[in-house]
Order: sequence, then structure tokens, then C-alpha cells
Amino acid sequence: MKGFRTLSIAIGLALSLVAPVGAAYAAGQRTGNPNPALFPRPAHPYGASMATWGERVGQWIYRQPFPHNPAFDQTGADCAVDQHGPVWFIPPIFVPPGTPRPIVQNASRTCTIPGRKALLLDIGEDVEDFPCPDPAFHPAPGQSLYDFLATIARHVMDTVNLLEVSLDGAPLKDILGYRYHSDDLFLITGDPSLQRVLDPCITGHPQPAVVDGFFLMFKPLEPGPHTIVVHGTNTLGDDRTYTYRLTVTPA
Repeated sequence: MKGFRTLSIAIGLALSLVAPVGAAYAAGQRTGNPNPALFPRPAHPYGASMATWGERVGQWIYRQPFPHNPAFDQTGADCAVDQHGPVWFIPPIFVPPGTPRPIVQNASRTCTIPGRKALLLDIGEDVEDFPCPDPAFHPAPGQSLYDFLATIARHVMDTVNLLEVSLDGAPLKDILGYRYHSDDLFLITGDPSLQRVLDPCITGHPQPAVVDGFFLMFKPLEPGPHTIVVHGTNTLGDDRTYTYRLTVTPA
């Protein structure tokens, strides 16, 4: 069986509430949304489920060549690569290739983001695609490909035991509750330059896949400087903290 990919726990870039934190919190209590800066967990922002948005950010990361892949970018220099539409992707900060486990990391990125964009914070996910070079990597007799891949992804993400996210110093609630997974196979095309650094199963052609991970969709936020901090641990011994410094420009 192929090796599990590094579980990436990232900080996302900074954001700010349209209303003051206290007022927004009170509004969230009235509407049943514990985190008013976020779209509610069952929402379909811009016509797609959060699981679909998780698949889309996975597709985006996979198709970027390694030299300018935003997930491997340690500074924010590549944060605008291939960004389109009403949602701006904030990818995890992948550790440099060859980093030993367990991973103890404190990293940051700085990025400028256009105004009136929702922001998808990809805290971390596991993408399982098929086929792989390992001949043992295949469904059991009678098992569907979806069930085979989804079971592996679920076991990887079940290792996460702590996630904390703060927005401009204010903690968000119940981040472990923002976990989403594919409910069916989707297609992903990885750039071959990522075979050795991210996923040995990448073929450079469309492949069936599933995703399981933690994703937060922030509503469009006011212009100005903001900060999000993410701290996460897992049962493998990883302990990662990320700070994302974001400047939202006027629309």
C-alpha cells in the first residue's frame, strides 16, 4: 500500500469580520452559526457543497507544478497562482520534501488578496487517487473503488486529535466539526513534478479520487490587514502551528 501523504495542518491567511467580533458572535448565537465569519457547516457557498469545495482545492493544488506550487510555497510568493472566481484558496503550508516525521513546525505566509472574495482555508486533507504503482494497492474482492479509497482517507484523517484556529486573536469554535469528505469519486489530474514530493500515484492524466479533510469557508471580509493562526496535532506526533498574514485590498 502506498505511503500516507504528510498531513498538512496550515494556518490560513488573515481575515476580519464585517461586524465587530462581539456583535458578530451575538448574531451567530441568534442564527445558530457558532462562527459568524464562516459559512455554516451545511451551507453550499456559491452553489457547491463544502465537500465539493474540498475536492476543488485538491484539484487546484495537484495541477500546479512543484516549482511554483502554492502549497509548497513557504513565503506567500505563489499565493495568487491560478486563482479564479469568487473563492480564493488558502492552501496548507507543506513542509519541504524530505522533512522527517514527526513534524514539529512553526511557519507563516504573507499574501495580498482581492476584496469581495470568500476564502477557503484548507486546514489539511488526504487525497487518495487510483491507480498506483504498488500492485497491492487495489480494492478487495467485492469492494468498490470508492469504499476502498474513502476508508484509507478516513483512517489518515482520524489521526487528527486537535485543531485550533483564531481569527485576529479571537478563537473559532469546534474546528474538528468542519470535516468533509467526498460522497463519490471525482477526477483529479496531478502534475508529474509532484510524483516524488507529494503523491507517487500521480500519472499526469485524470484519475478517480476521494478527499477527506478540514475546510473553513470565510465570508468576504473587509479590506485591511488580518491574521489567522492554526494549531494542530495528530496521533503520529506532529505538532504544527502556522500564521497567515493577509492584506485584503479594496474591491
